[in-house]
Amino acid sequence: MKELIVYFYDNVICIVYQNKIIEKKLDSIYQGLVVDRTKFMESFLAILKKEKIKSKLFGDKIYVVRDAYYSVRDLYYLESMFVEMGFIKVVFIDIYELFHKKYTYIGVFSDYIVFYLDKPILLDLTYFKDLPKLIDYFKDYYQKYVVLFGSNINVANVSSDLVNIYYIDQYQDFVAKSLLKVKKYGV
Repeated sequence: MKELIVYFYDNVICIVYQNKIIEKKLDSIYQGLVVDRTKFMESFLAILKKEKIKSKLFGDKIYVVRDAYYSVRDLYYLESMFVEMGFIKVVFIDIYELFHKKYTYIGVFSDYIVFYLDKPILLDLTYFKDLPKLIDYFKDYYQKYVVLFGSNINVANVSSDLVNIYYIDQYQDFVAKSLLKVKKYGV
């Protein structure tokens, strides 16, 4: 059985399976969190069926990318949901494992931003519109270089006089492509 990995961002579930990336927008996801359990479970099982991902999954492990801002409650919620769908074990992959340690990463998504610092910070972009100013505000907490990724179309346009900002060439699917490259996750 090939590994089945899921990653949540915006209102999207990203499924990585057999060297293939499947992304679906779902109403049951908001800012990378499942907000409607029943709708999500129905949609997820429908996606598995439509994409012909083995229905023999029951009893297998599922890998879930644990974003830095997830609380213990969020993790419990996800784990119980996938166990209820028949997975024997839910293994969380820490998103920090996908990052180079020498850089500070900032995820800029459609309506929120995540600063991956020692203690992650999630801010709703409804209230914070000026990305460069917002990024400059936390400059004292960064490594030498700041790397931007995420689904926001403005990622490539963000610049600052105070911070060395870079963005990943394929910034919109950075996490999914990183998951394709990682071969084994351990337990």
